[in-house]
Parts: sequence; structure tokens; C-alpha cells
Amino acid sequence: MIKLSTNPDDIILDSFAGSGTTAHAVLELNKEDGGNRKFILVEQEDYANTITAERVRRVIKGVKTAKSESLKKGTGGSFSYFELGDSIEMESILTGKSLPKYEELARYIFYTATGQEFNERKINRKTNFIGETESYELYMQYEPDIDWLKQNALTLDGVRNFSKFKGKQRLVFAPAKYVDDYTLMEHRIDFCQLPYEIYRMQG
Repeated sequence: MIKLSTNPDDIILDSFAGSGTTAHAVLELNKEDGGNRKFILVEQEDYANTITAERVRRVIKGVKTAKSESLKKGTGGSFSYFELGDSIEMESILTGKSLPKYEELARYIFYTATGQEFNERKINRKTNFIGETESYELYMQYEPDIDWLKQNALTLDGVRNFSKFKGKQRLVFAPAKYVDDYTLMEHRIDFCQLPYEIYRMQG
């Protein structure tokens, strides 16, 4: 089916991944014809990692005890495994009923603002740095505590605490600011107020 209906560079979506048969077929076909097909699997059951993803891992790496030669050698290739976190809802943030963890909000903001993959290991809580792209450095001043959010803002000391300037524009997300526009411009900072900027990005 995949061989007949796809081209070598296609992306195949399987929204009911089950045991990972689609990924298996894509990997084997890529090995057979040198294609570069990619797959996206979606599975909501609790076996997504232990069965679905595990099968893909074995197909890629190979299983020495397998009877099939192709499975024994493995197809090669790679894949990434992700789990969905709790949804981030504007009303819940505004009321303080449900505040996301620092890492969760950082991931959401980074991807929404840049469209690029977030690397949690890049976070530096001391400087509020959450990541960078070719054009931007991103910072987020945040704690999942409604009282903290009411009392904290971007200050001149906070601006000076940023990492060494690399010549990139800086996107700084914070509840408020006590810094004038000239200082922001001088440090190449675009101030983004939390949580309202999230709503604007969603729109």
C-alpha cells in the first residue's frame, strides 16, 4: 500500500498508530529503495511507548534473534518520541486556577514564537534564558505562582542579568516591566507581557 501510494520524500500520517505497523513499513521501504519518507504516528493508549515506539526502535536497530534477515539487521534511520502535556488555557492562567510548569510554558512560548523545536536543556533559570534561533534569543521571567506573578516585573537589573549579548534581537516574556522603551531598544529587547502575549500569539 505505502509503496504504491507514496513518493520517496513523502510524509505519512497514521493517527491510529496501534502497534506501529505503518512506521515499520515506511522504514523497510526506505531501506529498499533509498527513499527519505517520514512518518508521524499518533497513539493515545498507554502502550504508545512500550509497544508502538518500542517496535520502531527494534526495527531501526535490528533484533539479533529475529528469524527475518531484514529485521535482524535493522533498517537504520531515526525517530523522536513525544508525549502531550496538559493544555495551556488562557482563562486558567488569568485566574491562576491552572498555571503551567516553567518548562511547559517555556516550550509552548518558544515553539509558538519561533516555530522551531524546543530544547529544554538550554534553559538557564538564573538568566531566564529559554533558547535561541538564528535571529532571536528568548527569555522568560515566570514562576507558576499567582502571587509571584503579581509582584514581579522586568527591571534594569534583570536586563543586565541577561547572557552576554550576541547581536540578536531578544524576546523577553514577563508579567510586567519597569524599564523604559529607550533601555529596551538599547538592549534590542522586544517586551512580551505574560499572559496576554500568549493570547495574541494564539490569535
